[in-house]
Amino acid sequence: MEATATRISDNAPGKYYVTSNCNGCGICFSYALQNFMYSNDSTYYYVYSQPVDEREETDIRRAMEVCPMDCIRDDSDKN
Repeated sequence: MEATATRISDNAPGKYYVTSNCNGCGICFSYALQNFMYSNDSTYYYVYSQPVDEREETDIRRAMEVCPMDCIRDDSDKN
């Protein structure tokens, strides 16, 4: 399943993004509401705004940790 996940096109440009594995649970939004938004049909979330300060960076990192679908990514983590 993970190998076929793709970056959702609604994501704001930048290092953080949500993949197509998102199930729309909204946990990310509850941790970083300033950075995530839901789709028009509410079936997935995406990075609406990249973090602009340390607090937002911490919030989005926490959202990554608790995401049950493991679908929030950080391009800077690539090897």
